[in-house]
Amino acid sequence: MILHCTKKLYAKLPEKVKAAEQPATAIGIQAQWINWHANLITIQRRQCVIAVHDTTRFTLFIPCLTKKDFASLDWHFNDVLINTLLKSDMPSELVNSAATNYQPLRFDTNCNRSVQGTMNQVAQEIDYGLYYKSMSVADISPYRYSADLSHRPCGVKGQKDYIWPVREMAALLEKLSEQTSSKAQTLR
Repeated sequence: MILHCTKKLYAKLPEKVKAAEQPATAIGIQAQWINWHANLITIQRRQCVIAVHDTTRFTLFIPCLTKKDFASLDWHFNDVLINTLLKSDMPSELVNSAATNYQPLRFDTNCNRSVQGTMNQVAQEIDYGLYYKSMSVADISPYRYSADLSHRPCGVKGQKDYIWPVREMAALLEKLSEQTSSKAQTLR
């Protein structure tokens, strides 16, 4: 997985995490699956990471990170991704496909302004939602909150119609699952 970080998030990452080898190139459906954008935001004086999938705009919210958590950001990302898919009522074969095709995170600072715009909207929704409900960011479930953030229409630059991130992610995982099963059939 390639996590395209903002400079603010990239600066927080430990050097040993940044020094990982360059990401492998992927083609087709695999290339769509591996690209994510992430931003570091501060909500209620807590450091939180928002990750948005480039193609589907599926959103992950990882709240209350400390300095040592940035060294294990890969674990946190994988945990929130799989559990958010489960909370989004994805079929188990699609969740298994996501878990099977998960690759260790690689970090860079290449950014897409359209995805960054989506991240900014999500950050505002989170901040306002917590303020409106008078909730602490430390008290929320990141899995449920991430699932809720993906159950909303989202505009994508260059597309006329709005998309629903959870539906788009399900469609992408379905294609990924089919590709994986066809590769397995070929190897037999």
